[in-house]
Amino acid sequence: MKNGFKKLFALILVTMTLTTGCGKNVPTESGTSKAEISESTSQSVSVSSEDTKKDSHYPVTVKTYNYAREEINTVYEKAPEKVYVAFQNNIEMMLRLGLGDKIVACYGLDGEIAEDLKDEFARVNYLQQGLPKEDVVAMQPDFILGWSSLFGEKRLGDVDYWNKSGTNTYMSLNSGARPKGTPQKVEDEMQDILNIGKIFNVEDKAQALVDEVYAEIKKVEDYIKDKEKVSIAILEDESDSYRVYGANVLGGDIAVHAGAELKIGADNSKNISAEDLVISNPDAIFMVWYDGFLSPEEVVKSITENPAFASLNAVKNGRVYPINLTNIYCSGLRCKDGVLEFAKNLYPELYK
Repeated sequence: MKNGFKKLFALILVTMTLTTGCGKNVPTESGTSKAEISESTSQSVSVSSEDTKKDSHYPVTVKTYNYAREEINTVYEKAPEKVYVAFQNNIEMMLRLGLGDKIVACYGLDGEIAEDLKDEFARVNYLQQGLPKEDVVAMQPDFILGWSSLFGEKRLGDVDYWNKSGTNTYMSLNSGARPKGTPQKVEDEMQDILNIGKIFNVEDKAQALVDEVYAEIKKVEDYIKDKEKVSIAILEDESDSYRVYGANVLGGDIAVHAGAELKIGADNSKNISAEDLVISNPDAIFMVWYDGFLSPEEVVKSITENPAFASLNAVKNGRVYPINLTNIYCSGLRCKDGVLEFAKNLYPELYK
């Protein structure tokens, strides 16, 4: 009887020791102490309400496209953790949304990173050129963010391969992701931002950034409501002709939002000749430039110092301006910069 009582007492004592820890770490088979397990459990309980809040956001479904320009839906069970990012609009968007720590590698700047993002950018793994498919596979990203061209056969291959391998993908809408002839709008750039906000559960941040862009547009639209709009042409010198950024592409749409009237490209964005430009004679001309092409000064001189254009009103009145490609093509948050570039030159009195 006594022996039975002693055994029972010993069992109770051991149970109490394991339950309370008695101030000691009792190793488990895995090498983790019972005290550590107890502390971990306590921490888990303390943040469970926050975890529940985060988990309640997922799963989310986001529409994107494959390389054949067909709609596909991608499902996210949680926020991506290892992201391969291509091109300036997407890099800057990730940084502005506070997601720089999710980037495992990125590439594709067309110019300087935005000044207020330079410190954040210095902490990411920026590559001078894109990686071959096999290297990206080895990186094991769970999300790839880029333009349609990124998923060409000579680059990463179609999105089907990645999606079936557990890597979600997203194409910037205005990068050629959608069927040919689909108009490119500022609203599409804003939709990209909202979609990324949804994917990473930072929708409030995304909406705030989108609101900033629309606020600048409204400022201009309110100002020019009762004013005569300035007629313009947005051109890129292609040696034998000029590429037109018209109403059906993002550059033209940004210009319209900035109070411009498209004298060239109101109906389409077909290339024009020098003779066509002289005949149309817009009030102002915006010449596209980007790093590796021509400088802002050079694109302006290509018009102002060409004798063939001496009769143009834009030349005689000093209204030939450079416009950065980054601000009018797949611009993302730089749509605001594009609006400002147009509006400050067309309506400088608004910004005095």
